[in-house]
Amino acid sequence: MVKNVYFYYLFLLNALMNLVNFVPRILIHDRFRGSVLGVMVAIPIGLVTIALFVRMIQKFPGMGVPEIFAKYMSRWIYKPLLFMLAFVWFYASAVTLVGFVDVTGRYISPDVSPYAILIGFLILVSLSARRGSESLLYALEIVLFIMVPLIIYMTYRGLSSPYFQWDAVRQAMTFMGHAPTLTSIAGATYIFSGYANLVIFNRVFEKVQVRRFWVIAAIGALIVVMAMFAPIGLLGVEGAGYHVYPSFSTVDSLRIRYFIIERMTYVFYVVYLSLSLVNSIIHWHVAKELVLGVFRQHKSSEGGCPKEEKSQSRLAWWVLGIFSALVLGAAYLVDQFSNNTMAVWFLNTRFFAEMLLLLLLGYCVLKRRSAA
Repeated sequence: MVKNVYFYYLFLLNALMNLVNFVPRILIHDRFRGSVLGVMVAIPIGLVTIALFVRMIQKFPGMGVPEIFAKYMSRWIYKPLLFMLAFVWFYASAVTLVGFVDVTGRYISPDVSPYAILIGFLILVSLSARRGSESLLYALEIVLFIMVPLIIYMTYRGLSSPYFQWDAVRQAMTFMGHAPTLTSIAGATYIFSGYANLVIFNRVFEKVQVRRFWVIAAIGALIVVMAMFAPIGLLGVEGAGYHVYPSFSTVDSLRIRYFIIERMTYVFYVVYLSLSLVNSIIHWHVAKELVLGVFRQHKSSEGGCPKEEKSQSRLAWWVLGIFSALVLGAAYLVDQFSNNTMAVWFLNTRFFAEMLLLLLLGYCVLKRRSAA
């Protein structure tokens, strides 16, 4: 069993990832169409969602969603639901990996084959996703302790830059009165979605306790505001909208005067490569366990499933192999514009999938009460 602090790490990883992922691009794209108000609306929605999910998952200490659904639902209902949830988690990692390969070719290594880069990523993610949930959380803790100070430093350099235009930020704020789009709200709420990994990681928590919601609110609000306004401040209200990856373009405008390398973008790349890979490992681990939950013979007792570990291990290899093949196929078929469209689809679908997950967990809580 792990301590409750690892819940905050799961939240923080997902939130930090979205400083550079497709969320800033979507918010900046809608900057004249209500994304400012969308950010303000998304913060309370994200916090309420976390509070409801944690309150319900607390009722099932040491259990993942596959075990919970198997106990309180018919298998004809919960097995398709587990497949659907696994697809959502896999989709999130696929969009991230394909997008980061594009970033690598665009900013770091334009002469290297994108497939060589992607195969390297897939081998690392596949092998790591097979590790136990506790091991992944310990690795996540180490990565965050190394990367968060660098992110704070880069944020300070950006905000203290003499080229940061506060007038551009104020100009963007004047569009606050415009009604937000669904995509803006769905994109901004994704900052808070790290809690959803508890669908599997709840197995290693004795009982999730979240006592410092103000920390989640403060960090989430700061990150979503930075994701949108830092590129606007350094690239301008109009200029920020012309960049495919506004966060990378923003950091590329910064310099490190007294370091062995001058361009901040190399540090930024290493930081977000690490976070992207860890985030993909977490997502593949969750998606793999959800798929295995479909085929696992769930017992009514608390004991495990004897003599099924070997078959589950072989099945895990197959699942991860299929995930890798699908990502390679997506990288071959999908271009930059299609990947952007897929990201928008994912954010909207994920928003409603989280709402559905809350409803399903609520149903299981009611069934548990009636059975007590």
